[in-house]
Amino acid sequence: MMHNETFRTSLEPVFFENKINYSSKLFSIGSCFSQNIGNRLSDYQFNIVTNPYGTLYNPVSIFNNLINSLTNNPINEGKIVTINSVYKHFDFHSDISSNSKQNLLSEIKMINKEVKTHLSKCTHLFITLGTSFIFEKITDSYLVGNCHKVPTKEFNQRLLDLEEMTSSFDELYQLLPKNISIVFTVSPIRHFRNGLVDNNLSKSILRYFTHQVCNKYTNVDYFPSFEIMMDDLRDYRFYTEDMVHPSPLAIDYIWSYFKNGMIDIKTEDTLKKIDKIRKGIAHRPFNPRTEAHQKFLNKLKQITLSIKDFNTETIILKIDELIIKSQQ
Repeated sequence: MMHNETFRTSLEPVFFENKINYSSKLFSIGSCFSQNIGNRLSDYQFNIVTNPYGTLYNPVSIFNNLINSLTNNPINEGKIVTINSVYKHFDFHSDISSNSKQNLLSEIKMINKEVKTHLSKCTHLFITLGTSFIFEKITDSYLVGNCHKVPTKEFNQRLLDLEEMTSSFDELYQLLPKNISIVFTVSPIRHFRNGLVDNNLSKSILRYFTHQVCNKYTNVDYFPSFEIMMDDLRDYRFYTEDMVHPSPLAIDYIWSYFKNGMIDIKTEDTLKKIDKIRKGIAHRPFNPRTEAHQKFLNKLKQITLSIKDFNTETIILKIDELIIKSQQ
């Protein structure tokens, strides 16, 4: 519906039946946008694991990593590469790296073990798809999740097709808890590597894939972050300076849709308290030694102590540190 007075088209509010609360066990994986939402949920003290393999962009790499963790598949050591004396693995982001092959393997094994443990009890799985373009190593014909700045001449680039994505997801789906809620989103972040035309082609394939699996499985849903960014916030002022990533204002706006549609309204009071506590901890007074500031910090502590939804020990320790500093 067009609102002429504001010159914008807004999406209808989203609604998810299986809401998040503080007993939920959450898992967020995929492109940079999954990190944004995951960090926001973590800031509000929800129990969430976010991108344990580092940022991943294409669906099959995301699904395959989860499958490998859940089935204890052996690590493919043939995909380990050394760049400037740093060991990395083609299935993972560069954040997963080490100064020795053995240490890298140990780190990957630990990640796989933790992922399997968390997913076995997971209530909500959020998957953000970034691109349907993939890179395959020419010499070995395997898919890579990250090229690690290895020369592009060593890879073949192509588009995933619907059957590949669906087959990989079907395999993953059979391994996940039966009562899990799976929420897909297509990342609003543009991939300029191949230009705007191919970016839009890539996103359209991802959107069609999510449409198909949402129709196929009753516990799979779609959150329209891509549509909110492209059709509601269709202005460059909602991007950062690189004209690729959503600005903090845009992320806040998309988060509001997510919060209203996905988070249990019974947590609203706790969310407001956490918001006040976060802003209070971040506040930097001109003179922290004043009596007024010490009263402010003690009030924050009392608000924290009133929260019963989760263990607030870490937050209280942080506030106590600020109180001690203010008294020195």
